[in-house]
Amino acid sequence: MKKTLTRTLGISAGLLLAASAWGHGQQPAHGAPAATPAKTSATVTASDCWIRLIPAPAPSGGFFVAHNTGAEDAVLTGAHSPDYGMVMLHETTESGGMSKMAMVHQVNIPAGKGLVFKPGSYHLMLEQPREGLKVGDSVRVDFTLANGEGFSTTCEVKSPKAMSGAGGHGAAGQMKH
Repeated sequence: MKKTLTRTLGISAGLLLAASAWGHGQQPAHGAPAATPAKTSATVTASDCWIRLIPAPAPSGGFFVAHNTGAEDAVLTGAHSPDYGMVMLHETTESGGMSKMAMVHQVNIPAGKGLVFKPGSYHLMLEQPREGLKVGDSVRVDFTLANGEGFSTTCEVKSPKAMSGAGGHGAAGQMKH
């Protein structure tokens, strides 16, 4: 009886451990390829996209400007790239002098405005790059909005030393994580 209970508890613990090892990036809402949008957004676009290529297994950062020319706020809910196994929306915040990075499930893009995704703020976290990806390559990123629409952009792959899309000068600032 004691052996059976110990074995059952051991199996249960193993299953729980395996389930917890699943990883936040492997859950469909975060890391699985985004569903193909039913329609391309007429009001939300992206520009000035670049990716700071960090050697795997470390994740790379993606930065861009989202533009919303519509009369209503748009809600960005996900991103996907054929060149990366996992793309997540992240935000870097500061509290008590410490930078903290966390995944976010959505980002509001205000009506009639742009939102800069930059180092030290909102950004893409790109993991599991395809083999052979190198500085100078172009990477397509497809975005999904809460209303089911989507938009795409092309990002330039830059050196790990890059601090902005403008060669170290510009709106992107410095990454703090």
